[in-house]
Amino acid sequence: MSIHYHKQITLIPKLLRLNIGTHGWSLSVGPRRAHLTQHSGGGRSASVRLPGGFSWRRHFRRH
Repeated sequence: MSIHYHKQITLIPKLLRLNIGTHGWSLSVGPRRAHLTQHSGGGRSASVRLPGGFSWRRHFRRH
């Protein structure tokens, strides 16, 4: 059994969140349905949740 930790801290309501977990941290900008995320390792991602349970996520590579 493995133990995971995840904590989300809202810095600016409905706009900016700090996510802390066992593998690092990330900073998310935007509402919950569509946001951009900067990860602690330097990676970036964008995600959009669509009606009906569909979602789109794009990971951008570091250069």
